[in-house]
Amino acid sequence: MKEIIILVLSYFLVFTVILLDRRFGIGLWKDVFTASILSLLQLAGIGFVLIFLLKLNSHFINLSIIFVMLFNASLISLRRFKFRAYSKLKIFFLISFVLLTTASVLLSGYFLTGVIDLSPTKLIPMSGLVIASGMRALSFSISSFRTKLRDMEDIITGIVALGASDVQAFSFIFKELISDVTVPMRDMLRSSGIVHIPGIMVGLLMAGALPLKAAIVQFLILVSMLFEFTFAPSMFLFLMIK
Repeated sequence: MKEIIILVLSYFLVFTVILLDRRFGIGLWKDVFTASILSLLQLAGIGFVLIFLLKLNSHFINLSIIFVMLFNASLISLRRFKFRAYSKLKIFFLISFVLLTTASVLLSGYFLTGVIDLSPTKLIPMSGLVIASGMRALSFSISSFRTKLRDMEDIITGIVALGASDVQAFSFIFKELISDVTVPMRDMLRSSGIVHIPGIMVGLLMAGALPLKAAIVQFLILVSMLFEFTFAPSMFLFLMIK
């Protein structure tokens, strides 16, 4: 019964957002509603999957789940890419390569330092967190890059007309772009522990971990997300321009 009340409250919030969208004609209500349904189904599904994987304990299946996450994250980021001059297939592989590379760097570091092991309850949630951070960073940077190109079209055209290369023209807006993309993570670093208490830290404390250990692990997660928000868009945009 309590779960039904929570679900009703959750969709009350969703429908409130939809009503605001409809009132002002923002045009995102269908995407919001669809995303809310998918999110609920996916969260419920992954709960059953994690329980099944814990009993099965197959490294091959665990890695397969991670690659499915990577594939879906690449598709979601690709939806934000609206440049017609580029092949969608090539951009999809480029996004996948960037997400795989940055996630591999972070997960390898976690594994070598003993933060995670190959058990599904540790590997899959951490992989999802890292891949999702990269996906959000790419989606945000792609949308922001398109907007800045439109706003600075005359300036960029002038720079190219004077003989600047594509990379030189791109570097003109790169600094400002990365500054904008990393705003959420920089704000989160400043507010952690003061404005909000991150969920992973709370979970570790409830599991009996020492406060210092919980804080260090949570700090690692936060700076890992900052890493993704910095290097994923940087690598993608540079490779796209090249």
